[in-house]
Parts: sequence; C-alpha cells; structure tokens
Amino acid sequence: MEKETLFNLTEQGLSIHQIALNLKKSKTSIRYWLAKFKLKTKNLNPKELKLLPKFKSVEKKCSRCNSIKLSSEFYNRRQGADFSPYCKICTIEQTLERQRNFKIKCVEYKGEKCQICSYNKYVGALEFHHLNPSEKDFSISNVKLYSFSDTIKKELDKCILVCSNCHREIHANIIVVPPRIELGIVL
Repeated sequence: MEKETLFNLTEQGLSIHQIALNLKKSKTSIRYWLAKFKLKTKNLNPKELKLLPKFKSVEKKCSRCNSIKLSSEFYNRRQGADFSPYCKICTIEQTLERQRNFKIKCVEYKGEKCQICSYNKYVGALEFHHLNPSEKDFSISNVKLYSFSDTIKKELDKCILVCSNCHREIHANIIVVPPRIELGIVL
C-alpha cells in the first residue's frame, strides 16, 4: 500500500468503506494502513459530500502482461508525475529476471563452477569471493546494472567463483585458497 495513494483518497473525502471498494482491499486493511501512515479520513457532512466530484479509479494497461489494472497496482515513476509502464507484479518479475540473467553472465565469465570443489549444479549456490578485500571496489551481488560491462569484468577478475559452502569455509579459515587459483590457473 502506498502512502500517496491513501493520502489522495482521503483528501477526496472518501470513507474507509469507499477506499476499500476502490482499492479492492478489506476495510480492516485500509484502517491498518491509515494508522500506519498516520492518515485520517475526513468527516464530511452530507452537503460537503454532494459538492465533491465523483471519484473514478484510474485504470491502466500493463505493457508486459497486457492486463488492465487500477493505478494503485502500478509504481509511481521517480518524478511522481506518471506511473510505471509495468504493474507492480510485472516490475518485480522483470527485476528478478534481470538480476538472474546478470548473475548467469557473471558465473559464465568465471568458469561456471566452484574453483575449489567444482560444484556446478545450481547458479544460486555460486558466489564471488574477493581474493584481496582491500582491492574490492564493490560487491558483485549489490550491482543494480542492466549490462555486463568492462567495469564488472574488472571487479570479477579480483574474485574467484566458489560455492556457498566453500565460501563459508574460506571465511572461517577452514579452507585456504590454493596458490594456483590465486594466480588464475584453472585445471
């Protein structure tokens, strides 16, 4: 639930019941979010209610799933003047796809398997370990880029690809990274 959406509906003089109908949520849910955002509905008298324009929910078509949804089901763009072209669900799915594809490219660049034990069953279990933490410019997992660039490759060159188990054992000093791996020699 977005604070701005609720604020706009309360400013229009809508009751909790009307807001719930408009957003297709329960009245309990609306009460919860109003309290959380410290918003209150306006108690308008019947004469004031008649003067208010009838509220129409804005509908928008998601350009990804092609379904028509209420504007409350879309994120506001950064400038706040318009809505995202994708609904919230499609935006999240698109972000996850982009992140997975980015990780796949990074894993492919580093050889597609753990450089300690050769694990390669699941990409999600593979991680990047910086050999020298003082040379680390950024964490690969925190990158929010769309493209696999030279900047990413330079940072990956400072890392080895390891499975999550080996990565934990490296940090616990149970495993010492073999010199051949530190020198970039792949067997």
